[in-house]
Amino acid sequence: MALSPDLSFLTPDALQDDEPKRLAALQSYNILGSPPERMFDDLIDLARLIVDVPIAYISLIDSDRQWFKTAQGLEVQETPRDIAFCDHAIRKKDVMVVLDAHQDPRFRDSPLVTGPPYIRFYAGAPIITPDGYAVGTICLSDTKPHPDFSGTEELAALARQAAALLELRRSLSQQAVAARMATDQRDRLWDNSLDMMLISRPDGQIIAGNPAWEATFGPIGDNGGANFVDFLAPSEERIPPPMVNGQKDIQVEHEMVNQNGETVYASWNLAREDDMIFGIARDITRAREAEAQLVHVQRMESVGQLTGGIAHDFNNLLTIVLGNLDIAERRLGKDETQRALAAITNARGGANRAANLTQRLLAFARRQSLSPVQINAGELLDGLMPLARQALHGGIKLTLQIAETLPSICIDPGQLENAILNLIVNARDAMVENDQQTGEIALHANEYHLSQEDAETVSANASAGHWLRLCVSDNGSGIEPDIAERIFEPFFTTKPSGKGTGLGLSQVHGFIAQSGGFVTLKTEIGSGTTISLWLPVDEGEAQSVERQSDSTNDNAPAVSQQQSHHILLVEDNEAVRAHVAELLEEEGYDVISLVDGQAAVEHLQSQARKPDLLLSDIMMPNLDGHGLASWVHDYYGDVPIILMTGYAGGEMPSDSPHEALITKPFSPQDLLDAIGNALQPVKAKAAV
Repeated sequence: MALSPDLSFLTPDALQDDEPKRLAALQSYNILGSPPERMFDDLIDLARLIVDVPIAYISLIDSDRQWFKTAQGLEVQETPRDIAFCDHAIRKKDVMVVLDAHQDPRFRDSPLVTGPPYIRFYAGAPIITPDGYAVGTICLSDTKPHPDFSGTEELAALARQAAALLELRRSLSQQAVAARMATDQRDRLWDNSLDMMLISRPDGQIIAGNPAWEATFGPIGDNGGANFVDFLAPSEERIPPPMVNGQKDIQVEHEMVNQNGETVYASWNLAREDDMIFGIARDITRAREAEAQLVHVQRMESVGQLTGGIAHDFNNLLTIVLGNLDIAERRLGKDETQRALAAITNARGGANRAANLTQRLLAFARRQSLSPVQINAGELLDGLMPLARQALHGGIKLTLQIAETLPSICIDPGQLENAILNLIVNARDAMVENDQQTGEIALHANEYHLSQEDAETVSANASAGHWLRLCVSDNGSGIEPDIAERIFEPFFTTKPSGKGTGLGLSQVHGFIAQSGGFVTLKTEIGSGTTISLWLPVDEGEAQSVERQSDSTNDNAPAVSQQQSHHILLVEDNEAVRAHVAELLEEEGYDVISLVDGQAAVEHLQSQARKPDLLLSDIMMPNLDGHGLASWVHDYYGDVPIILMTGYAGGEMPSDSPHEALITKPFSPQDLLDAIGNALQPVKAKAAV
């Protein structure tokens, strides 16, 4: 059964008494002065069936007149508003009836009563808009009085129909205007669009193409053109994609050949209606070229960033190698064979670690295929920490929280290191972008045995089994949900232009998946983010391996120390710190060795004796060499300062106080000469 339309809007709850808004409602219909229309004439014919009268009309009340949209029995098109019966009728919601105008003080002196058309009887129903404004009336009039009138309900119903006709008329008018505008816009879009537009048959036969298509592939004749597949590159499938009627949003990319024989990459959006295919294409040739260039630039930038990042550690290792070789040479000259051999052993260890760093760089730069080997995950993470810390500024702290024993895993170690570094750098960048001056990034590692039920809870990509979970967590601001669901998409990035390519996290995700694992993300606004790398543990190969940390050679013979100038040595690399301390102590200096600038400040604040010289590395966690040098200069202005650096990039701050800067790797003699020169003023002062 058909449903009746909802016409409740034609009977508003109350009549609105606001003349400016009433006039605006009338003007919105754009009907004043319009020619006759049959649908309004029909309402007058129906009104005269209620009672036999000579005069019937529809009156619209303007600011100073009543205008008749349609009328029977009247010779005029309008009359002044101040003499109109209808001006009174629009002031109330009910039908107004005047049985004898001669007896009504409101109208007995009206020109419409005393003169043509000599009205004696009047019945008028207000035409009320859906917003409650009476814009006019539908009326019945007679030149003689009536004893009564029983047609108020019928006349009110016709008034509601008149209101409905006004609404319908306005709607149809708006639709006609919109249709004309749409046609004009479609024509303009077809003619002026920079995107190519094409209409073809389902078999690919071209019917029409817009100017953008013709500019690229040549004109289409009046009777249509060639087949779409004729413009595809030889490497493309030369069969149009099958489409059913009504199918929309089919997206395909094609390599095509333009009218000049050049390769064009086009991204098409296709839709089918009946026997016609409508296609819109965007030329993405430049985007493809830019994408290839971007990948190349990103690869080179990554190599550059990693090279700069490991330069510090690499030069530290060279310092160990060269310094121990120099010591060995001097000890051999004194027939101290055992001590010389110990120095050579230390040099060999440093050289081996440098070789490992070189291999790490080469593996990253070549982006070679995976070379999985069985590794000790704990040792890999220990070795990665110094490099990772180089990527962080002083306000962000990196901690390592892993079990003493972890299962060995089979994976490409270079790619795993790169993945972890990528996550740490992303966490750092997120904090920087949110103006977070301090924070903490933690690297966790634990093993898990997942049941099938646990796996379903962890991730849709997880499965039951033995897993090693590596997590990078930060206490930053978290990731918005709409961004979190896209962070592993290639080329998606929230960083400003030129600051990121959007490839890093997608590479991490792809590498872990290729290694048989999966990645999970946990984030909460205001509470930080954790990205976990789940790596499979081969039960046949797995064994718990205890972590071994690099340390200096405990068998190296001790050297007698002489009390002399007091030197404060600050260096975060344990091996370099031990090597330099041994060198200085062997020369008779009194050396205090500390791990970073913060430890040095705390030591100096707790000691009454000030140092005779500060020898400090520049790049260190917590407080770097520049900050430490400034602090020492402020508190002990006469203490000479020598800074050491193994980092190839960056600039020296112009206000950094120091007497000398030594670049790693350096020879022991170069260091001793620099210290001797820096201490000359101290020696001269002591002699006075």
